[in-house]
Amino acid sequence: MERKYVYGIVLADQCATFETAGLGGSPAYTIVQDDLACVLSDYRGREFSALSKEEMVRCLLAHQAVVEKAMERHTVLPVKFGTVFSGEDEVRAFMSQGRRRLVSSLTEIQDKVEMEVAATWDTSKVLRELADQEDIVRARTAITSTSSSATFQGKVRLGQIVKEALEERRRSYRQRMLALLGPVALDLHSNILVSDQMVMNVAFLLLKGRQTEFDDRVTRLNDSFDDQIDFRIIGPLPPYSFATVEVTRLDLDKIEAARRLLRIDDPLSENGVRRAYRRLAADNHPDMSVDKGAIKQDLTELREASETLLSYCQAKVEPHEPQRNHHTTVDSIAPALLVNVRRLAGEGLNPSCKGMVGSAWTS
Repeated sequence: MERKYVYGIVLADQCATFETAGLGGSPAYTIVQDDLACVLSDYRGREFSALSKEEMVRCLLAHQAVVEKAMERHTVLPVKFGTVFSGEDEVRAFMSQGRRRLVSSLTEIQDKVEMEVAATWDTSKVLRELADQEDIVRARTAITSTSSSATFQGKVRLGQIVKEALEERRRSYRQRMLALLGPVALDLHSNILVSDQMVMNVAFLLLKGRQTEFDDRVTRLNDSFDDQIDFRIIGPLPPYSFATVEVTRLDLDKIEAARRLLRIDDPLSENGVRRAYRRLAADNHPDMSVDKGAIKQDLTELREASETLLSYCQAKVEPHEPQRNHHTTVDSIAPALLVNVRRLAGEGLNPSCKGMVGSAWTS
């Protein structure tokens, strides 16, 4: 059976093909169940963990090309890069059992796109400007006027002052940027700053109709900083940072190991899992033991076991369904998929967007 690589979920009631080839050159197409469609292609490649960096980049580019082509026709709920199913039957099971969650998330992001803005500066130029600040001048002067034994401490202090000044200017600039761009967005997510050259790296969730206004505001920012900052806009993209489908396979051994660690009998319930974790975490708290290193590892294992069992319980019910007990037999668990629609952690402008995070269970 040929494996299927999945790119995203869209609302559509007819099957379609796309001019852009998917990973490995196979044509991208959709399969439909009712009004829900999955964008996919055949996949004959190796496991992604075995790919070289160059192969991974080519796959990423192919993945993005298919998603961009699908976006020309639809709002796309993106599926995490590297998601592969055993065949169309498993894809259909995923669509069927996760339908309520997927449709709900698609409705949430309908006619919305992600725009990413990266702002960078010339660090050496900024440092030259900061060198004239009064506190930095004083610290530099103190180094030259003190004895050699105090020079090292003086240099450390100077470095701290410069770092704090640099961070303060970065915060100030970022506030100016967000003050102008934030009102146009529905939500935002701050990405990691990967170098000292970066001032801001933020993903914004926008209505499609406000893209031009957003671009205009970035242009206004660029003008207001008078060549101090370089701005780069990436997008429109599907809302990767705000709603991305992740699929995890759970097995009986993992569930059973977590259940034994927390000393919980079958069947499980969310409240039962939480009570067991709190009881054991309290019993194994570092303050209650001399061997704190070993206990810390125990607490980590307890937390991971709790998260595994809670994910299992939450995935077995649809949103807003009352809690109930869940058996952990082979028939209940395997084969099974845990389907999450996940938002990256980070600050947001609109708390209602957090409703896009959730999970559904397929088996």
